[in-house]
Amino acid sequence: MLKLYVLVYKGEPLDYHEYRHTALYLKLPDNQSFIMHILGTQGMFEYAQIKNKDPSAVGSLAKVVPVADISEVIGSGPIQSTVAKTLIQNGPLDLDWNCQHWVGDALSKLAEREYITVSERAEAIDRMMDACLEAMDD
Repeated sequence: MLKLYVLVYKGEPLDYHEYRHTALYLKLPDNQSFIMHILGTQGMFEYAQIKNKDPSAVGSLAKVVPVADISEVIGSGPIQSTVAKTLIQNGPLDLDWNCQHWVGDALSKLAEREYITVSERAEAIDRMMDACLEAMDD
C-alpha cells in the first residue's frame, strides 16, 4: 500500500497558525518517498517536490497526519501528477491563500479521482487545521 500523510511544520520565525507550513507526504512500499508542497509567498508560490528525504529534516515538524492507504494498483505516478497539477492561487485577489489551502485543494483533487475517499479528505483537513491551531505563539 501507498501511504499518504499531511505534514504540518511549525511557523518560522513565529509559530502562528497562519505561518504553519503544510505539505503532502507519499510513502511507497519500497521506502521511496515524496514530499509535495508549494513554496514562496503570496502571489509567488511554486510547486516543489522532494524525493527520499526525511520530513523532519525539512523543517521543524509539528505533526504528521495520516490521510489514507492507497492501493499499489493506482501507483505513485497518478498521485504525484494529480498533486503537482493542483492549481496554485497566485492572483492579486488571493493574498489570504497559502499552502494550507493548497493541501486542501490537492486532497480534493485526489478525492475527485477516487484515490482517497471524501471522508478521508475531510478528516485529514480537520486534523491538519487542528494541528495548525496548536501553534505556540498564537
